[in-house]
Amino acid sequence: MIRLNHPSVRLLLLLMALVLTAAAAPVAQARGPKPKPIATAQGIDASHWQGTINWTQVAGAGKRFVFLKVSEGTSYTDPTFSSNRLGARNAGIAAGGYHFARPDATTGDAVAEARAFVAAATFASNDLRPVLDIEVNGGLGVAALQSWVRGWLDEVYRLTGRRAIVYTSPSFWKNSLGDTQAIALAGYTTLWIAHWGVTSPTVPAGNWGGYGWSFWQYSNCGSVSGISGCVDLDRAKSTDLSPFLFG
Repeated sequence: MIRLNHPSVRLLLLLMALVLTAAAAPVAQARGPKPKPIATAQGIDASHWQGTINWTQVAGAGKRFVFLKVSEGTSYTDPTFSSNRLGARNAGIAAGGYHFARPDATTGDAVAEARAFVAAATFASNDLRPVLDIEVNGGLGVAALQSWVRGWLDEVYRLTGRRAIVYTSPSFWKNSLGDTQAIALAGYTTLWIAHWGVTSPTVPAGNWGGYGWSFWQYSNCGSVSGISGCVDLDRAKSTDLSPFLFG
């Protein structure tokens, strides 16, 4: 019979307990509290396709910003832009405007589209900065489209004194713009990336020249109080929207 109170047995049991405690320590540490998720601001983007919007309800749903369609090409202006911007502002939601690009090979097309956009947008100090929505290439090759995008951005900068936000998807930027970092490195550092159904977006152009994404459109069919049907859902990487305001 083993005598548990024997000095040698007690010493052996103590050593075994120390070994087990040391082995369990990393497991206990791994089961500790998880890092808190980074706080983000939630928002949407919208156009005439969403119909009449109750902006008070949208604000009540926790949406803090909205990008609204202003124009497309050189001749189309979204008929709901002005009323939606006013409604969003009155509800305390930061509003901005985007231009849906229709690039083509016509001389001066990028500049013409930029001027049409700025004329229709009439930015105010508390608006979000202008946005170029580039998701079709209009038949342009990589080099020509790169030049078109830079031309549009530079003209908006010349007219407004503000560097526009670029909206695109990872695949479009890679396939149609050659995954270039030149736009980001030219000072257009704010990326609004469209990548749905993933837990984290893929960021093109070498993590956008090292700047990463600032806004992420993570769903193209979300449900938000105050809006009938689907609406795009977005989040900002930070709760502080002040770096992205026009003023």
